[in-house]
Amino acid sequence: MRGEVNLERRAISLLSSVLSPSGVFDAYRNIRGGIQGGATIYTFHRVGPQRHDWLIPTMETPEFEQVVRWLTRTHRLLPLDEIVAALQEGRALPDGTAAITFDDGYQDIYTHAWPVLQNYKVPATVFLTTGPMDRRELFWFDRFRHIIHTTEKRGFEMEGFGRFPLRTQTDRFRAVTSIERSVLKVAEEAEKLAYIRAIEEDLAVDPPEIGDDYILTWDQVREMAQDSVTFGSHTVTHPQLTHLPVRQAAAEIRDSKRRIEEETGTEVHFLSYPNGSATDTSVEVQTLVKEAGYLSAFCGVPGQVRAGANPFMLNRVFSGWDFDTFKFFGSGAFADLARFHFRR
Repeated sequence: MRGEVNLERRAISLLSSVLSPSGVFDAYRNIRGGIQGGATIYTFHRVGPQRHDWLIPTMETPEFEQVVRWLTRTHRLLPLDEIVAALQEGRALPDGTAAITFDDGYQDIYTHAWPVLQNYKVPATVFLTTGPMDRRELFWFDRFRHIIHTTEKRGFEMEGFGRFPLRTQTDRFRAVTSIERSVLKVAEEAEKLAYIRAIEEDLAVDPPEIGDDYILTWDQVREMAQDSVTFGSHTVTHPQLTHLPVRQAAAEIRDSKRRIEEETGTEVHFLSYPNGSATDTSVEVQTLVKEAGYLSAFCGVPGQVRAGANPFMLNRVFSGWDFDTFKFFGSGAFADLARFHFRR
């Protein structure tokens, strides 16, 4: 069972596979002015085989290579620091400017994505979550999803939040979405881990053994840093920063930057907000980011980055999970459809 597959994703995949070959997404992007006057920052997470059903969805390596090959033909791919420097100096960017970024720090970035990037001589930026790297452990969201998607129990009660059936794939997806959104993402780290341990015990699931190939090592980071890959911060533990006390939020922002700089010997200029929605940052959080010495920060709100934009709220575009969905999201069509839907 692939836990993240749901009706919405299936519908997106079907629509993308039907429309993408017709060229409609390319036409939509051009009509929208999608590659003129600004830069498109694409966000990836994982590349390679879907090793476990409970891991976040991946983009298979051949699909990723197709995306990179297409980008090299249609865009001007630049290092992120060159794009940000141009924006801050008010310089115009060439039409079609884009950058590739990755969040979290899964090791398949090294084993599957980096060889493709090397082959096409494409730069990229990887935003690292430093706590799991240092402790060699699962991201909290993967640990939680492992529980829900592997338990043999058919449901469970969570005090204060009701009962969650787990009979079907849809039930499990809904439980993951609901509990992450209303409980885990808004909890402080100690409270979050206590919830996860309690759910593991209730559902009779042991934490999975992870191999050496789950998350990047610092040696791999240093190796990639020698070859057109730069690194930014994705915090220490991947919290929702707006729900943390100021001191904890500041530590997440500051300490992750310090760890990457210690391990790479290179100054870290950029941060990407965990989760990345408009509610995952605030004026207060952005002030903490600036005070920690970052030059800019990136969210997951779709759109281009242009001169004059708030440097601590720069847009990025989700990459999808194959070439067709990449073009759907990249064209701006998905974002426009979503805005239309929520205005109704």
